[in-house]
Amino acid sequence: MTRRNRDSGSGLLRSALNSSRVPSSTGRTSQRDTPQLQYSQQASRDVSDDEFDDAASTASSDAWVMNEDEHIEIGDEWEPLLDTALDALGEKRAAAREKTLQSMLRLMAHTYMGDGLEGRRVMLLEALRRSVRSTKSHVEQERALHGISLWFVNFGTQDEAESEFASVSEQLRVMVVDPAGDSQVRAQALGALGVANFIAGADFRDAAELAQFVHTRVLDPALESRDMSVALQAFSTLGLLLTVVADGDSLLLENIFDAAFDSHMRGLRADSVDVRVSAAQNFALVHSALGADSDYAFDSQDELIGMLEMLQHESSKRLGKRDISVQRTAVREVLRTIEDSNAPELKLNLHGRIVRFGDWTRIVRLQAFRRVLGGGLPVHFARNELVQDVFEVKFDSTGDDFARNRARVVVNPSSELAKMRSRDIRRRRDARRDELLSDLD
Repeated sequence: MTRRNRDSGSGLLRSALNSSRVPSSTGRTSQRDTPQLQYSQQASRDVSDDEFDDAASTASSDAWVMNEDEHIEIGDEWEPLLDTALDALGEKRAAAREKTLQSMLRLMAHTYMGDGLEGRRVMLLEALRRSVRSTKSHVEQERALHGISLWFVNFGTQDEAESEFASVSEQLRVMVVDPAGDSQVRAQALGALGVANFIAGADFRDAAELAQFVHTRVLDPALESRDMSVALQAFSTLGLLLTVVADGDSLLLENIFDAAFDSHMRGLRADSVDVRVSAAQNFALVHSALGADSDYAFDSQDELIGMLEMLQHESSKRLGKRDISVQRTAVREVLRTIEDSNAPELKLNLHGRIVRFGDWTRIVRLQAFRRVLGGGLPVHFARNELVQDVFEVKFDSTGDDFARNRARVVVNPSSELAKMRSRDIRRRRDARRDELLSDLD
């Protein structure tokens, strides 16, 4: 993770930030089990892009597999395609910009761009930010905000991520707390804000400050107004930020979560199953982080366990089969963590290899990156050093094993991406023809 050392923090957090407990310089990384890479010849459950945000995927029996027809590799053609898309973002019609953004999202998700686009990275980010400011289309705003998340994932190790973070963060914060804003747009803005902070924020103090902001300015109002879209993203973003705080200062983590404990209890009683699950997973995350060195218990742990047990045995008459399955599976894993200190084991199938994750920190981070990258996750695990650093996994993308297990190139000929590629090929062909004709003259 590309966090820089810089002092920050204010208000409620100041006493914790200045406490006598010295933050660990290495966090808790060395105390966790490093994910192990293993070859797998066994068939695993196929998971589509639409299921990437499924909270039930923390179940120990699950394996996440990217189907070949979900996986697109653009190869060396992505820069001219992206240039064409940037030009198309100047279209006056919102519908045209929406289609262009959709193509850009697939390009940015299924291609690692971090070493390319020299001198034009900020131009790409500015184009996305202009679309975010559009008031004519919520779809355009949502897709552009998703693009900002992808931009930080692609260019997070570059200098531009550090230099652009402050202004992007300010723009996103304004959108997140706008009471008149569209719920889906605000949720997408909050997701982008969390990803940008995780990747380009200064250090755990930056994450702690944003966590307090999310709790007091976003989560509590969303629960009060029963805005489940924003509440779900708030719990998810809080979880991602708390993984950073846990690596920096456990006392600060405890203080932040103590303040947000009641809000998480309210989340367990929310109308949305996904919100309940996200809140429950944050309890497991914090409990496992604070209990790594001692027998930790929340102040109201009995009340929490009682609530979780009630959710685990909730009648299916009130919920659909899918919802009840998701809730029971996730709550069971959370209870195992709180009562027995057992984290779920999660398996991710990448290029024929099984990557195993055995702690809540990596699971929460993986959920966040899956929401951003979708079917492009295997590409970034294999090629993006930032992703490899976050999850402490290395792939040799030049070896025979990688090439043998690499998914084939699949682009639907009727897709916007294919049409954009065809237009770009025609444009370059016409340019070469004109050049030859001019030479003949």
